[in-house]
Amino acid sequence: MSKLTLMAIFAHPDDEAFGTGGSLSKYAAEGADVYLVTATRGEAGQISEPDLATAADLPLVRERELRCACQVYGIHPPIFLDYVDGQLPNVHQGQAVGKLVLLIRQFRPQVVISFGPDGIYGHYDHIAASRWATIAVDLAGQPDCFPHHLDDDCRPHQVDKLYYRVLPQEQVEGMSNRGEPPAVMMDGVPFYFNGHPIESITTIIRVDDYLEQKIRGISCHATQVGRRSDLDLAQKIDLARQDALSTTECFTLVRSSVGWPEEKENDLFAGLR
Repeated sequence: MSKLTLMAIFAHPDDEAFGTGGSLSKYAAEGADVYLVTATRGEAGQISEPDLATAADLPLVRERELRCACQVYGIHPPIFLDYVDGQLPNVHQGQAVGKLVLLIRQFRPQVVISFGPDGIYGHYDHIAASRWATIAVDLAGQPDCFPHHLDDDCRPHQVDKLYYRVLPQEQVEGMSNRGEPPAVMMDGVPFYFNGHPIESITTIIRVDDYLEQKIRGISCHATQVGRRSDLDLAQKIDLARQDALSTTECFTLVRSSVGWPEEKENDLFAGLR
C-alpha cells in the first residue's frame, strides 16, 4: 500500500483543535501524510481579546492561527476552500463538493474525517461541511462524476474509510453547568451539544502521548480561546492527563471498503496497515 494519508475536512479554523488535534498529531508523528481542509477563515467569529485582531483583519489573523496549529501538529499547511464564514449553506453546493472531490483525487487519502450530520451542536456551517465531505467521498471514486477533473495527475480515488467526529454522551453531560444542557450561543439562542451513546461510537483514539501538541494547537487559536491563563503549559497537560475524556478522541465509522469493526477500534487506519 502507498503511504498512509489522512484528510480532515472542517468549516473553520479551530474546528480541528478540540476533538481531533491529538489524532492529527498522532498520525503525523507516525509518518502519515495528514492534510487539513478548512472551508472558511472564520471571519465571523468572536474576538476573545480586542488587541488580538479587528473585524477587518480577523480572516488574516485566524488563517495565521490555523497555520500555527498545523505546524504544532506536524501536518501539512492548511488548505482553504475560500468560502465566507457563516454562509456555507448558501453557496453553490455542487461547486463546493467539486472542490473536495478534486482534493481527494489529488491527495488520495485512505481515511477522511469530518463532522457528522449533527454538526456537533447544530452549527449550519458544520452541517454543510459534513454533507460536502460525505458526498465528495462517494463521488471521488466515480469516473463519470466531475469528468473535467480527470487527467494524468487526478484519477478517480476511493476513500477506504470515512469517519465522523463525535462527542460521547458522558462528555456532553460533564459539560453541563448547574444542570443546564451545554450549548453554544448563536444569534442570541442556545445551540445544544449533541452527545452519542458509547455503544454507537466505533472508534476511540488514545492521544495521551500527544496532549502537548493538542493543547498547544488549541492555544494557537487565541482569537477564539484567549491567550491568558493562570496555568502554564505543563500544568494544563497534567490536568488533561487526569481527565479520561481529554486523553481520547471519538469517531463513528460511516463508510468502509475494508469491513466493519466487531469491537471498538483504536486506530483510524485499522484494516489498512
